[in-house]
Amino acid sequence: MVEKLAVITGGSSGIGLAMARILGRQGYNVVLIARGEDRLKQAVQSLNREYVNAMYIVADVTKAEDLKKAKEKILKISQKIDFLILSAGIVTVKLLEEYSTVEELRSDIDVDLMGVVQSAYYFSQLLGRGSRVLLISSALGMFGMAGYTTYSAAKAGVLNFGDAWRRELLPRGIYLYVATPADVDTPQLRGEIASQPEWMRTQSGPRKAQSAEKIASRILRKCRGRYRFLIVPTFDVGFLLFVNKFLPMPLRNFLIDRVFPLPPMDAFNMSDSI
Repeated sequence: MVEKLAVITGGSSGIGLAMARILGRQGYNVVLIARGEDRLKQAVQSLNREYVNAMYIVADVTKAEDLKKAKEKILKISQKIDFLILSAGIVTVKLLEEYSTVEELRSDIDVDLMGVVQSAYYFSQLLGRGSRVLLISSALGMFGMAGYTTYSAAKAGVLNFGDAWRRELLPRGIYLYVATPADVDTPQLRGEIASQPEWMRTQSGPRKAQSAEKIASRILRKCRGRYRFLIVPTFDVGFLLFVNKFLPMPLRNFLIDRVFPLPPMDAFNMSDSI
């Protein structure tokens, strides 16, 4: 049995992989969970080259049976997860009217919200006194942005789910945190930018992304203490959070409507096909 175990969903790239690298250097044994086996293999090989003791489990966080099997595999390694990080996620950039099917409409919510809830359900049984839990939400979990309707809804759900689950875990001596990063230089962000419509690129200008390693390090340093919950890793998100919390709603909307791009009328293609 291992001494310290970190389990990370969405760990094959981006923030999840960066956190695996940092925790591995701190002496954790790491289990990465994701859907794509090829990327998982590459991630584990890169960690092993850096003398991080890592392994992977192929699982889809939207499939309960996959998560149940993942839990059983983890139990063969350790009876306890010391650090659980739920970071698996996808992002779709579309206006609500541009979705072609209800199934497509559900995709972000299934992965980004239900994937977190289901993972929490199965892995909660492996948490014990002293364990820590980190959920990766997003700055868009605190503010809704045009073109990110389902993503914003899912990430807001992660925030509130985490707030409730945190209070369930406290009597067990387990502390939970939710991080709300903005743009992080990851393959997902590059794909997201490539899929943005022209009006969004024109209004928002170049996206300034920080490295996954830097954001991961900032977040992990703040995963301390009983009463900390929300982790805001960058100043720009902190400023928007201040605006959101402390300004009157009309003034808040006036400012944020000028920060976030709005679609022009010709971006809408309303039809009776729904």
